[in-house]
Amino acid sequence: MKKSEYLQKLEEEYNNKQKAWKDHIREEPSKFKRFWKWVWYLIAFPFVWLFYNVRDWRSAICIIISFLLWSVSVWGFYLAALICGWTTDAAKWLIGIGSAVWVWWASPIGSPFILCVTFTAIGIKTIFNKIHHKKEPSPESEDK
Repeated sequence: MKKSEYLQKLEEEYNNKQKAWKDHIREEPSKFKRFWKWVWYLIAFPFVWLFYNVRDWRSAICIIISFLLWSVSVWGFYLAALICGWTTDAAKWLIGIGSAVWVWWASPIGSPFILCVTFTAIGIKTIFNKIHHKKEPSPESEDK
């Protein structure tokens, strides 16, 4: 089985599971239970997406780009501290601020870091896929 066929099969399996999960939630008769199932679906969605989509190098690159984009507020302070010189008072303050920002981003309470990284990676991968599919010749044009 070719890699592209494997990825198409994996994507189809992912879409079928997502559709089945949504249908299961919609069939819930109790509005209260249905609400909490939707909440759980929205919480679990980024992690399920990551599990199914980090199967090729493009996805890994998308996640790395997204991670670097969202963590610029941390490594920006560290870079400024490096430029100032590690032993200066300004550098110590910058390292402290960068570390405080990192602790906030890494904390599970109140920080949307994982969601931001995941949804940005989804957007970047969508753009990669559109560019990739534009470069591929369509099967109709090959037949003519």
